[in-house]
Amino acid sequence: MTLPSTRMKWIDVARGVGIILVVYAHAARGLVLARMLPQTGWPIDVDTVIYSFHMPLFFILAGLNIERGVARGRMEFILNKLQTVAWPYFLWSLVHGSLKIASTGYTNNPITPSDILAIPLVPIEQFWFLYVLFLCQLVIALILPRRWILVVLTLLAVVVWCSFSSDSIFFRALHFLPYVVLGIFALSLLVWLAERPVVQIAVAAGAWAGFAALILPVGPPAQDALTIYALAVLGSVATIATVMWLGAVIPSMTWLEVLGRLSMPIFLMHTIFSAATRAALKMVGPADPMLALVLVTIAGLLLPLFAYRIAVALNVTRLLGFGPPVAR
Repeated sequence: MTLPSTRMKWIDVARGVGIILVVYAHAARGLVLARMLPQTGWPIDVDTVIYSFHMPLFFILAGLNIERGVARGRMEFILNKLQTVAWPYFLWSLVHGSLKIASTGYTNNPITPSDILAIPLVPIEQFWFLYVLFLCQLVIALILPRRWILVVLTLLAVVVWCSFSSDSIFFRALHFLPYVVLGIFALSLLVWLAERPVVQIAVAAGAWAGFAALILPVGPPAQDALTIYALAVLGSVATIATVMWLGAVIPSMTWLEVLGRLSMPIFLMHTIFSAATRAALKMVGPADPMLALVLVTIAGLLLPLFAYRIAVALNVTRLLGFGPPVAR
């Protein structure tokens, strides 16, 4: 099948949905830890649903363009990922960690200078995603185009992750590698699906039904390894098929597409602005839980966009790890 030569908008829209889920989930967890949201009931139920698939979704989407990127030049691809994934990881881990140390007493999970010194091997908080993503991209770039080796390595990673228990970041990479590889192998099928709205409805409905059937009896959190993988894949496929279908029936989804294209700066900065907003609300006094959740989530989504526009005006987007400027 011939792949589109232009940018596939549904990938950006899916990333937009994914980054909304990331910001919301971190906002909600922060409010729960700060005792500004209930510690039982719906916040935990929604958290269980979101965390069952939102990060695998990003890994699958990341895998869609790896093969074409490596085909243009292995070293060029690796150097690009050093600039766009590894560099933001180190820079913003330092920024985030330094801010948390400076605001000790106002944060939910304080860290120490030793935590910052350990970031080459032990990521802090949400930055594990960039660490794992870079490891997966590096390994895959060194293996491609030998797909059969990639399949064997992926199966081995699943067996090892299912058989052993470890908090190591390298074991986490073993867990998420299959999602990136799935993205590589699923690209042609998803391009085919993007042209067939009726099939999109059927796939979305079936995937959401399977997801619901699995997650409803599981409760928080899913523990069985196969169930974890199944929920992640079903939720991701359902999300992708849903955004494809919505793109066909809704005249414009530009705002979601923009969020998707700017998902990196939002990811890097959202917890800073969300935490600052949460701290301000706590200082003012008791706030309505739902209002607090809305305000903290909006701050995590929109304030990074304002900061990004300032970076564009100063021509420092690459320096800050945001990549080349994104057109409005």
